[in-house]
Amino acid sequence: MFSLPMTIGMVIFTLRYFSGPDVPKYVLFTVAYTWFCSISIIILVPADIWTVFSIRIYVIHKVRDLIAFYLIVLYILIETFAFVDY
Repeated sequence: MFSLPMTIGMVIFTLRYFSGPDVPKYVLFTVAYTWFCSISIIILVPADIWTVFSIRIYVIHKVRDLIAFYLIVLYILIETFAFVDY
């Protein structure tokens, strides 16, 4: 995934650019964590869209195959029992 390292890099670059030299480490960590959580939408949205589309395509193909199978079975049953005298 390209977006995870990109997001971490954006947070680190922005944090180093805007932080002062005498800022305590726990403040840097807290700010970095909150920025990462708020920017993590960059990671989640494309992955979620890709997952939905790939699952939808997979389901469409499976449903199509299932319908084709049942149509073949129905055709065989109709051809087999259509001319049977009861």
